[in-house]
Amino acid sequence: MPDLSESLQQSYHKHPAFRFDAPSWTLSETQLNAFNSIYVTMRGIGAAMSSRAQSTLRQESQEALAAVFTALKTQGEDPHELAFLAELESNCNTLLQDELNWYTKPTRPGHFQLGGELARMGAHGMQTSRHFFGQLRPDAVQSMQRLAAPEVERFRANARAHQLKRTDLSISTGPTVRALRAQLNQEFRALGVLDAVSAYTGRKTQVIGLALELSVPQATWWRNAIPGLDHPPATLYAHLDETISCPKSIVYLSSVTEQNGPTSCYPGAYEAMHMNPLQEMVGRVIGNIGTRAGSPLQIYYGKQYHQSMNSDNFRRHFMRLPPSLRFNSHLGWDVMPGSEAEAQLAQLERKMTGPAGTFIAFDGARLLHRGGLMEAGERIALQVIFSDVTWAERVLSKAKRMLS
Repeated sequence: MPDLSESLQQSYHKHPAFRFDAPSWTLSETQLNAFNSIYVTMRGIGAAMSSRAQSTLRQESQEALAAVFTALKTQGEDPHELAFLAELESNCNTLLQDELNWYTKPTRPGHFQLGGELARMGAHGMQTSRHFFGQLRPDAVQSMQRLAAPEVERFRANARAHQLKRTDLSISTGPTVRALRAQLNQEFRALGVLDAVSAYTGRKTQVIGLALELSVPQATWWRNAIPGLDHPPATLYAHLDETISCPKSIVYLSSVTEQNGPTSCYPGAYEAMHMNPLQEMVGRVIGNIGTRAGSPLQIYYGKQYHQSMNSDNFRRHFMRLPPSLRFNSHLGWDVMPGSEAEAQLAQLERKMTGPAGTFIAFDGARLLHRGGLMEAGERIALQVIFSDVTWAERVLSKAKRMLS
């Protein structure tokens, strides 16, 4: 397995769009380790701790995180840098609480049936490589295609009218989505997919969020927007998801080849990045900085979609982060063409092609992936979010954000 940590850092240093005169901020190893050691403890044994111990470590983790950002803020040189650090700290705090809630929630060993072959293979695939592939039964595929047909026709009409926003070509709420979700839960339960995912998370899961999407070549959101390159990297849109508690699935409702936007994954890439916990958290939320209404950085950055790095000002702030914290979960756009990192990732990539009903279930937070990069034709797919059934109400808004 290649070591991606060093090659990714070298890719940033060699990339002409990421070269700035200002040095990186510094952070002591002691301050970083103070946070990381608490986080690792909570991740490993949080569910087995008493409520009192959990509360104590929560408080200590918040204090350690605050100490890290206090050290960084003393090095900020202008109001925009300080606003960047303030928003980053706030986002990290929110994510920290979400993740500690997940790690301290008791698991349910012994409650999952793995009787079928797909369930056993799926559970093994999730544990060893954080994903598995499968195929829905023909009757279920045809039923879902019939349910989706009116909305798909509406999407096609929008595409012909050059209405290409995601809201023009997808839906994630309403009666059609509810019907598709019920059908998919039934099919995934029968195939053993829900048991396989439940065994991985340690919690009883079901499909809680779903989006029906049409992808067409006219939609170019995924193309490179970082200046200074003769050609884009071969890793466009490769990313990790923000939320660790909601595994995902992509289900094709049309035949997909290498030309019409296959979903790709990069098994082992996440592990090969060797990120420390706080660095990983920073990477998961970095794209949120300067995006909320009223942010003092919104106009200053002027970012587009997930491509935060198309902003020169944002890239400057990003490169000010210490190397021990520098990470962008949507790194596919950042990779320098021709770099060692690009070559290493290309070797790991696996593309999912196949007929309607082909699917992948995966841990989107820990399996680098991408999809929907259209060259020709069209792709009809379901983007699916799994969740702990006892957390349904708490994660519903989170699922909607993931599908938007």
